[in-house]
Amino acid sequence: MDHQLQSDIECFIILEEILCQQFLVMFIFLFMVIHGISIKRNRHVIRYLMSSRVPKIISHLNGIVQDSDTSCIDKLRMDRNSFHTLVLLTKEVGGLTDSKYMSSSEKLAMFLNILAHHEKNRSIKVDYIRSGWSVSQAFNECLKVILKLAPLLLVNPKPVLEDELDDRWRWFKVYALSIGCLGALDGTYIQIRVSSKDKPRYRTRKGEIATNVLGVCDKNLNFTYVLPGWEGSAADSRVLRNAITRTNGLKIPEGNYYLCDGGYTNGNGFLSPYRGYRYWLRDWQGENPPPQCREELFNMKHARARNAIERTFGLLKGRWGILRSPSWYSVKIHNRIISACCLIHNFIRREMEVDPLEIDVEEQVEYQQDNIDVVESSQEWTTWRDELAQSMWNAYLNN
Repeated sequence: MDHQLQSDIECFIILEEILCQQFLVMFIFLFMVIHGISIKRNRHVIRYLMSSRVPKIISHLNGIVQDSDTSCIDKLRMDRNSFHTLVLLTKEVGGLTDSKYMSSSEKLAMFLNILAHHEKNRSIKVDYIRSGWSVSQAFNECLKVILKLAPLLLVNPKPVLEDELDDRWRWFKVYALSIGCLGALDGTYIQIRVSSKDKPRYRTRKGEIATNVLGVCDKNLNFTYVLPGWEGSAADSRVLRNAITRTNGLKIPEGNYYLCDGGYTNGNGFLSPYRGYRYWLRDWQGENPPPQCREELFNMKHARARNAIERTFGLLKGRWGILRSPSWYSVKIHNRIISACCLIHNFIRREMEVDPLEIDVEEQVEYQQDNIDVVESSQEWTTWRDELAQSMWNAYLNN
């Protein structure tokens, strides 16, 4: 009897466990069915909300890139024709693509807006009625595409010609087939944010946390080479040495040269002013006396021509607000942003009939010769500088 009771109890327990498992399976099944219906409804809502936002998105974009050049230049730093040309260039050459819900034009407009005004992600997503993730994805995609256009947008320099009419450059024209000035170079500081342990390396002489950017331009204020990324504590001459020894670095054909300030060595490929004499433009303005010797006259004319790189940096920072204050991008991304700003600067000056900040300039051509790969003083270049200074002085006295 006891054995039979024990057997019935065991059967009851097994049956109870089976019923509980079946109940649990049914509960999970019902939950998945109900949750699936909810997901489908939410997708319906998402699609509906997206379709209702599209007219507002198109209206906002058209207000920038279709209505007037004034609004387009204010927001994107270029007129409507230039913007549409850049869109085609990024799509056909850079590989920028339209996504399911965002056109290439909108991606590029957001990208340029951020560069021009240093707009934060949260501001752009409100203006363009997009999510913060979409804005970030579009920015990174456009940044990569613009950098791919470097071979097309960096200008190839050519020497100042014999028939140069600009008084600032005519003394640096071609005197022989092997000699000719290609433009000017200098370094500039652009503020960035770095980790606490890296701040000493990026601290400049003035105490700012910045990266030292080497810029090289032609006489028409177009960038021919840019090297961002060096720490603010690095000397300009050290950055230049690194630039000319890189595989894809600064190329200076033998006999050609760039104008540079007294912080660089006067040597093959680099013509610097006389040290110990007046040089900066402010030294010749107002009631300051005129040049008193050939060295001062040379320095004055050198400074007026070399000022092209200062003006180019001024245009660059005036055009792109993101370069005027530190951003929260990583150092690597910020360096890419600097390069992209220089490339678009060249594009604007090439495409627009009138640059909003300066006059339009001609497109440059390429020269391929043996290149200079060292930076060192040269007695030959010092003698040539003395001869050029004497020629300037003789012409000055005769006038």
